[in-house]
Amino acid sequence: MKDLFEIAQIVTPHKLRSVELFNASEGKSDSMIQQLYDMLQEKSVEDDDAAAEQLYGKDKSYSGYQKLRGSLKSRLINALFLIDLKRSGYKDRKNAYFEAYREWAAAKILLGKQARTAALSIMLKLAKISRKFEFTELQLDLLHTLRVYYSTIEGDARKYKAYNQEYKLVQQKWMEESLAEELYLSLSVEFVNEKATKRELQKQAVESYLTVKPALEKYDTYQLHLCGRLLEVSQFTVVNDYKQALEVCERAIQFFEAKPYSATVPLQVFSYQRLICFLQLQQPEPAFEAAAYCGKYVTEGDFNWFKIQEVLTLLHMHNQHYEEAAVVITSAVGHRNFESMPQNVQESWRIAEAYLYFLQSVGALSEKWVTDFRPARFLNGIEVFSKDKKGMNIPILLLEILLKTIDGGRDELIDRVDALHKYRTRYLNQAEDLQRSNLFMKLLLYLPKNAFDKAIVLEKAAKDWQCLQQMPIPLASQPFEIEIVPYETLWELLIGHL
Repeated sequence: MKDLFEIAQIVTPHKLRSVELFNASEGKSDSMIQQLYDMLQEKSVEDDDAAAEQLYGKDKSYSGYQKLRGSLKSRLINALFLIDLKRSGYKDRKNAYFEAYREWAAAKILLGKQARTAALSIMLKLAKISRKFEFTELQLDLLHTLRVYYSTIEGDARKYKAYNQEYKLVQQKWMEESLAEELYLSLSVEFVNEKATKRELQKQAVESYLTVKPALEKYDTYQLHLCGRLLEVSQFTVVNDYKQALEVCERAIQFFEAKPYSATVPLQVFSYQRLICFLQLQQPEPAFEAAAYCGKYVTEGDFNWFKIQEVLTLLHMHNQHYEEAAVVITSAVGHRNFESMPQNVQESWRIAEAYLYFLQSVGALSEKWVTDFRPARFLNGIEVFSKDKKGMNIPILLLEILLKTIDGGRDELIDRVDALHKYRTRYLNQAEDLQRSNLFMKLLLYLPKNAFDKAIVLEKAAKDWQCLQQMPIPLASQPFEIEIVPYETLWELLIGHL
């Protein structure tokens, strides 16, 4: 049912006001299509089985439901070409993109129907738009069709040569863009479900950037510089060098701000990276400014909005703005689009929610924000990040110790000491970028090893506590997602609670 949910969130009732999607004269069939559409808008059903049961009293395999589902999906897809996209919040390049491809589809249909004059007028207009907004792939398709038209239909040698020459130039740009995109995607795929530092990828990042650098100096197209400058940033982000990454982000933002149109996506991407840099460099004031800047380029509830809210949560946590962090977390987890986010995104928020529960339990929050949290259910429910041994599995295991210390699981924690110690020595002890996490887990393990006796724990942990304080976040260069609440704060709150 996820496909229907996604389309229904775009084709909303507000946007359908000028489109006749359901025809009352069609009788019961359209009435049931309307019912299914309403269910999707209200999110009153979770899956196809629930919808089929409510409508027909059968499961999703029932042929009547499958036919109804198919009819609604076809109508919604058709409605995409009829709704007023300008009213949906898209601006400048984004809006131009949707409008251009909609008109390109119309031109292709007209060409297929032999309505060449009508198609040509659309294509000539689109050629100007695609140049202005640097839609290289669309521009290539248009130029290909125009050179065919002026060669085989009009027989206009002058125009054919002009469009053919432009086609070859754009083709070269497109090839450079395609290469830059491929090189960037080959890097980014390694970090979607794993947040661990991958120093072995720095060589790949550097080589990839050097490969596209000549093209970056030759061409200034949108897609080339989006992917190429992301590769330039990646040279430093793969090893958590936030100072140099910040310098690249600043240059990239200046480049895209100078475009003759609003380049919202790259401005959002590089301001997001800049936000992360300010967070890890412990510069709160510019970090909050960067968060506000990011917010201008996202729509609430979309994927990038959730990612920006994640970093904003960390920013609040690192500056002890726990009430503000609680507002962000509960707003995100309770958002109507939360369940449609990828599993790794949902798990990031569940981890943040668990830290909020800990802060609530030790009295760091003035009111109760998390009401139905169950530590055991949380620890057993993380599937993607539990495999990320040098990444997001770290805050999960730290939470296990924190929660069992304050929530009646101390005996179970004592039984887990050996396993946790082996994990620390295997994955954290020798990892240069994880020494803060290594020290903090070592501190926490003094608790079950010494029967949670506060005086003994403080005495034995004194040296490691001093080492942790001498390695602040800006010097540690660890993946930014790992330390949701600064370890010094967690330790002091936990010790104060004993």
